Amino acid sequence: MRSRLESTGAALRSPFPWLALSASLALTAAAWIGVDRNRQGEARVQFERRTESAVAAVRARMLAYEQILRSAAARMHSSPRVSREEFRSFIANLQLDERFPGVQSIGYAEYVRRGAFGEHLKRIAAEGIADYEVHPGGERAEYVPIIYNEPFIGRNQRVLGFDMYSEPARQAGIAKARDSGEAAITARVVLAGEAFRGLQPQQPGFVMYVPVFDPLARELPRGDRRNAVAGFVFSPFRMHDLMRGILDEGVLLVLDMRIYDEPGLTAQAEMLDTRTAWRVTPEGAPPTFERIVPFPMPGRNWTIQFVSRPEFDQALRAERPWTLLVGGLLSSVVVFLLVIALVEAWNRAHSLSMRDPLTGLFNRRYVDETMGRELPRARRLRQSIGIIVMDLDHFKQLNDTYGHDAGDHVLQRMGDLLRTATRSGDIPCRLGGEEFGVILPGASLDNARNRAESIRTAFNAMVVDFDGVRIPPMTLSAGVAALSPHDAEWARALSLADKALYTAKQAGRNRVIAATDD
Repeated sequence: MRSRLESTGAALRSPFPWLALSASLALTAAAWIGVDRNRQGEARVQFERRTESAVAAVRARMLAYEQILRSAAARMHSSPRVSREEFRSFIANLQLDERFPGVQSIGYAEYVRRGAFGEHLKRIAAEGIADYEVHPGGERAEYVPIIYNEPFIGRNQRVLGFDMYSEPARQAGIAKARDSGEAAITARVVLAGEAFRGLQPQQPGFVMYVPVFDPLARELPRGDRRNAVAGFVFSPFRMHDLMRGILDEGVLLVLDMRIYDEPGLTAQAEMLDTRTAWRVTPEGAPPTFERIVPFPMPGRNWTIQFVSRPEFDQALRAERPWTLLVGGLLSSVVVFLLVIALVEAWNRAHSLSMRDPLTGLFNRRYVDETMGRELPRARRLRQSIGIIVMDLDHFKQLNDTYGHDAGDHVLQRMGDLLRTATRSGDIPCRLGGEEFGVILPGASLDNARNRAESIRTAFNAMVVDFDGVRIPPMTLSAGVAALSPHDAEWARALSLADKALYTAKQAGRNRVIAATDD
């Protein structure tokens, strides 16, 4: 840092006018850029804060809706036969319109096997629904027709008898709910009912299901649950109506959001685009800010893409610091401020050079520089320094099987594990490739070995999913050494840990070996 300041001072004291003028102009321009970046950073913070608010609001509301369906499923489970009037009274007491905006209806679909289909029709007709029929027609092995749907008005009446098991997307959602015993949603579907009165003729949507089982169903193997399911409580959601009731107007002044079913950001998977859902956004420049957030839903994974609004971007562009640029050309004060900004920028760049870009852990260069400070400190405090060197077992096989992107994902998860498994004074680092290390100031050999063993166990138990694929449990091997307070040979201690790691690999992997001095 000191040499950077000295070089800047020397340039400003140069006898050559053109060099001083060039340096002043360059510094002024850099100051303007730095301030503009800070302003952009503040705008990004505001943008991301609003995205967090939107994500939290959607998550809280969907959890509330799931609990509503669970309560309805509990009501259906509580009695051998819940009548139509009892179900209607239960849903009416929930006060959906007042308390839960966005819920179109709550219904119950009965699971009917082909052999019981005739009895099912007779029973529903006996309940007063004389014109009840299951549609679409045709003979099938299994049916899941809607028999209750409250409030029983308008389009909710028209779907009575609709066999949701006849449609692939709904069938997949029903199967997930049945097999898991938990709530599950469908993929993107277009719901039956009124057309959307906006730019799009119909709204994309989805259906959430909660299964209703016989009392002992949860103790049955997954393959046998089909025989124990009685039906499904469900609720359809139209995305435009749902999100309009969730998102705050203040959020929508800053950002637009697109919601996609599953990770792919394709037009076929798009469930909502607030730019066209209930307002018109003119075509213009690309958005300044964008953020993509994975959003887990029951049985599926959504992806939410946030982009900044044109009005927000326009206001940001209008506020660029032109006055500062002009003032910087005329004032020597700006030069002083610019030097500070450049030094700060240099410090940031230096800090980045000390970290591994993939995992965010410290790199080998940082470790080598830090040990120059830790060794004198350890001698002064008469403390040893523990060293752990780890290598992920069969990492090449992982890359060959699942691809390098999956390998990078595993390395990132390993970085997360080391950050949570180490103390604030420890130094977790990535030494290169799939090799990691942890420096433990003040730790004995036994302490380091125990820490390495806990990391090995945690890594083996770690559940890793990548692109919807569960990666089998992985292992690592570790070598452990300790640098005594009077020993100043850092390279030797690291070499001992490396040799111990090699011994662990030779001994069959997935183990921790402590180094000896022989």
